[in-house]
Amino acid sequence: MTKSGKALTIVVAFVVVIVLVFLFAPILRVSYTAEETYQATETYYVEESYTEEDSYTVLEPYTDIEIYCDEEPCEEYIPIDYVIVSEQGYNYYGGTGCGVELYIENIDVISGTFTVEFLLILQGDVNVTVSASKYIEAGETQKVVIYHQSLLKTLSSFSYSVDAPQKPNPTYREEEVTKYREVIEYGEVTKYKYVPEEVTVLKTRTVISYKRVSLLNYLINY
Repeated sequence: MTKSGKALTIVVAFVVVIVLVFLFAPILRVSYTAEETYQATETYYVEESYTEEDSYTVLEPYTDIEIYCDEEPCEEYIPIDYVIVSEQGYNYYGGTGCGVELYIENIDVISGTFTVEFLLILQGDVNVTVSASKYIEAGETQKVVIYHQSLLKTLSSFSYSVDAPQKPNPTYREEEVTKYREVIEYGEVTKYKYVPEEVTVLKTRTVISYKRVSLLNYLINY
């Protein structure tokens, strides 16, 4: 081989080596993404029960007596039935006094004593109170009369109130009923609260890394 042939061979071999180095040697720096696993601390709130001494309200049953009537007044005893038949007042001749008569009819089936209180209005606005009583059988009419001596004081007007005998109210009744009332009691009660709790978890994230590749690899894949 001549000197020129050897030189050409060396040049060709050098070029081939240079080409191979550029094509296959990792000479280019490129970036790529990758998934990376790492540890992290996260806070969760969990429900936790606890007991404490506390007051609370409960409904407590109790019995009570309630009174009912078909008519008012609602009382255990009521006056017997009667009517005023007539009434009159008069002065004595000569101005020596006055009197009042009241006729009461007992229309009930019960007998008893009627007490009448009279208010006499005399001449000169003088007030005098006089009372009288009379026992009246059931179904009978009796006269209740009062007299008042007052010299030169004539009767101007009068009024009265009747206190009749009492009888049991036929519509009156007592009934035992159950009622409820609020009472405060004390004791242990269960309550709930949220408390923080830290937990270590594994997570992944995308990171950018770098590597060197050959020119041929870069031309093919990038």
